[in-house]
Amino acid sequence: MNKFLIFILFFLYSSFHFAYIVNSKEFNGEARIIDGDSIEINDHMIRLIGIDAFEIKQECFKKNNAKYKCGEQSALILATIISSQPIHCTAEKKDRYKRWLAACYIGKLDINENMVLYGYAFSYMSNKYKNSEKEAKKVKAGAWSGKFIYPWEWRKLNKIGK
Repeated sequence: MNKFLIFILFFLYSSFHFAYIVNSKEFNGEARIIDGDSIEINDHMIRLIGIDAFEIKQECFKKNNAKYKCGEQSALILATIISSQPIHCTAEKKDRYKRWLAACYIGKLDINENMVLYGYAFSYMSNKYKNSEKEAKKVKAGAWSGKFIYPWEWRKLNKIGK
């Protein structure tokens, strides 16, 4: 390869990498729980990217067919994972509701992934958490132990936007 081609490839790589760094936004602090996949940090609304959790008013069924408020349970699980600890979120863009789409962490603990592993959120619009979802389903974690409607289907039936 000639030097000019190497220079062009390096320039393109650097430009894309720089654009990613410039466009990403960092949020740090204590989170206020909105629901199972939405939080607020320092007046910034954040939607946990790659997952979809039950809606706050959504109900599911336990394995004994008893109805329970899985949407409220999902928010409670998120609050338990975070446990008032400061969290760190990295976002790249906003959704149509002007919330930052972010991956959030406590240290190295991926909060988004843990919501899926606990069985109160699902991999959504990404394959990043598909293996975690398969694992949760396999061990019947959370809602997987009973019956439910996926949140995106529940929203359609109830004509609610996310």
